Amino acid sequence: MSAITEDTLLIRQALAYAIELYRELTEENGAPSLGTQNQVVDFILADPELRTAAAHWGRLIESDEATTAPPRRLPYDTAYRRIRDYLQSIMDQPVFTRPGQEPPDRR
Repeated sequence: MSAITEDTLLIRQALAYAIELYRELTEENGAPSLGTQNQVVDFILADPELRTAAAHWGRLIESDEATTAPPRRLPYDTAYRRIRDYLQSIMDQPVFTRPGQEPPDRR
């Protein structure tokens, strides 16, 4: 696994994928906490299929360049669903509930 952890381009692509997925899921213009980011990146790097998907998407965008263009959507495929399910399983519960939403301790 050391060769993968030294591939800074792949790590940057996986991180960009994780942040974009978080933005889609939360509808916020921000990034997940560092612990969550690291867990998702590790999850992606540990699986060859997920690495390939993140790298392919990363080549389509310029993750290190600022732009005013709308963000490029992630492809809705098997890799997306696996990473999304993992991210949802580790995301922190919101501190405040939305109107009409039950608090997590009452579900």
